[in-house]
Amino acid sequence: MGIRQWLRQQIRERADDGELPAGASFLHSVMGDESEQVHALGEFTSLTYPQQLAELLRRRESVAAELMAMDLGSREGRRAAVPSLLRGLQRYPHPLAYDAVILAYVDDSRWDEARGTAFAARERRLECENSPWPEIRSECASLKGWAPEDVDVLREEREGRLVTPGVPTTTGLAPTPSLA
Repeated sequence: MGIRQWLRQQIRERADDGELPAGASFLHSVMGDESEQVHALGEFTSLTYPQQLAELLRRRESVAAELMAMDLGSREGRRAAVPSLLRGLQRYPHPLAYDAVILAYVDDSRWDEARGTAFAARERRLECENSPWPEIRSECASLKGWAPEDVDVLREEREGRLVTPGVPTTTGLAPTPSLA
């Protein structure tokens, strides 16, 4: 039991007995109301678990189960799964579904759709980071974040236009003189 819960319990017990401690109203104003902000995973009990969060977690679990059943490890599997992935994203914007859709669009050289999906994935990441619930905040903590610029790098790499520092290129340059 936390210190806030203990203090509230003490105040309630004394209020029931008719003897409020000195400064009880001050303690109420300092500690806030009963619906305090949750800051760590596992702070909810079965009685205090918010219905909205429970519904989000149920939808996330169902989308994750569908993702695990799909063949997302191959290009053909990702291409075939795009309609299912998009339906899953409508139910719950799972970060791994975003990753699979982006990679499927890159596989098909659908660069604009990949950039748009990368933008949506970045926005979802910001939503997760600012969520009032730690269960949602932790969702993207260990995953790579996508940005539309990442898709441009993949496109340049695919088209052979990516210039790596220190690696000489011969595209569009005069031939290098031989040492012979």
